Amino acid sequence: MTERTPSRARVHAPGAALEVQPYDFESPELISGDVRDRLDAALEAWGRQLGMQITATTRAVVDVATAPSRIQSFGAYIASADGPTVWATASADGGRVLYRIPADEARYWAARMLGAPGESDGGGALTAVERALARSAAVEHLTELPAATDALLPEPTLEAFGTEPPGSVDRDAQAVVVVVGTLRKGVRRQLALALDVDLVLDRLGQVAPAQDAAEVTTRVSGHLALAPVEVALRFAPTRVGPDTVLSLAEGDLIPLAHYADRPLLVTLDGEPVLHAAVGGNGERLACVVVDSNGGSA
Repeated sequence: MTERTPSRARVHAPGAALEVQPYDFESPELISGDVRDRLDAALEAWGRQLGMQITATTRAVVDVATAPSRIQSFGAYIASADGPTVWATASADGGRVLYRIPADEARYWAARMLGAPGESDGGGALTAVERALARSAAVEHLTELPAATDALLPEPTLEAFGTEPPGSVDRDAQAVVVVVGTLRKGVRRQLALALDVDLVLDRLGQVAPAQDAAEVTTRVSGHLALAPVEVALRFAPTRVGPDTVLSLAEGDLIPLAHYADRPLLVTLDGEPVLHAAVGGNGERLACVVVDSNGGSA
């Protein structure tokens, strides 16, 4: 008979600090390190150029501060619009580009181009003139992408301009690289640009072959299997009244509802998964697992 060798689990020392980095599945880390820095620097340069263009067309000093780029779904990007929005839909190298402009900002641009003060309560749909002037400004902003980013990003071709986002995209499956620019002037508003993630990865030289769905599932399962969890040994719960707890003193005994011949529960993050008996490992207490996945061990 072959003697069975007990399996050893990875055990962390009691009280050891574990560094666990949360992963945001809505913003996957497809671009990182120096490549991410290169992309953000290029988008920051485009933001500066954007500020100069808006200043030139509106005759009002405007700075555009860009935040670090992030990856999210088209649906999340569209849903993050705050208030009435104008959408400039474009294409570049076969990928989708979507430029988001607050309607009040588009109205402000048009008013300044016509010599009006610009800032007002706004409201209502854009007039035909306002729409045409804002569209012209959006085209200029998108045209600056290749020059401002030193040809890292291509020049988009405008396809549509209106108050509705494109309906021909898969909002849940299709991912985009998003950069948000905050306009620093009297009223702070945010512009945002979304570029098809495959388009950006291709320009960055980071395209990898698509992984098989089964392989992705296997890898995720492997990562989850190595994720640290809290293991505890638990008696069956015992109910007592508050008066019993308040009257406890040193040396008092509390009879437990757990019978001495019954195994204890092994819990993972509070959820019972196995049964075990009390044991020892050198000078430390341990437990001896008595079942595994419903079978004897």
